[in-house]
Amino acid sequence: ADWWFVSITVEMPDAVPENHCPSVGIDVGLNRLATLSDGRRYENQRPLRHLLKKLRRLNKELARRTRDGKNWHKTRSKLGRLHYRIACLRADLLHKLTTEVAKTSGLVAVEDLHVKGLVQNRCLSRSLSDAALGKLLDLLESKVPRAGGILVKVGRFYPSSQLCHCCGSRRADLTLDERTYVCANPDCGYVGDRDENASHNIIQEALRLVGP
Repeated sequence: ADWWFVSITVEMPDAVPENHCPSVGIDVGLNRLATLSDGRRYENQRPLRHLLKKLRRLNKELARRTRDGKNWHKTRSKLGRLHYRIACLRADLLHKLTTEVAKTSGLVAVEDLHVKGLVQNRCLSRSLSDAALGKLLDLLESKVPRAGGILVKVGRFYPSSQLCHCCGSRRADLTLDERTYVCANPDCGYVGDRDENASHNIIQEALRLVGP
């Protein structure tokens, strides 16, 4: 869409640095892109949703133009630039997030999400594509080992959202609308952010899987 790109290739030594950073669990989602067990939070910027009106307007404008005419090519070029802008905004957030996590974490724990299966849900497909959770997990899988860390995937059926990370009791009745986790165990009484609780459970399960 009317741009030139320059690609430069540089050979770098394939040396993996020693990583003595702390372990961290990550709960990924649509409301908040990533919630880390150390308190860090990354909001979902939703670039597609924010620019969807403009995208639809340009698509309608393109449909009204005479194909291969001067104005058709102009509108098509505008549409291409907008798609590129959306992709760049999304990629920028994902690369910054994953680079920071890889550089500051020795062991990174995530859920082994079946993203392709989730995208087939028509109600969630656009939001999932906008968040690009699959790309986020792929980048972590690539960057964490290069930074000397270890990436551990917790089973997708592990009930990270339902368990209390303090006492281990389970709330099977927890609904998606409940954003605050309230432990059902009267002897515990933990109350906290749902995603943060899940991130603690994810790192605890990962450490159990890795062993001493």
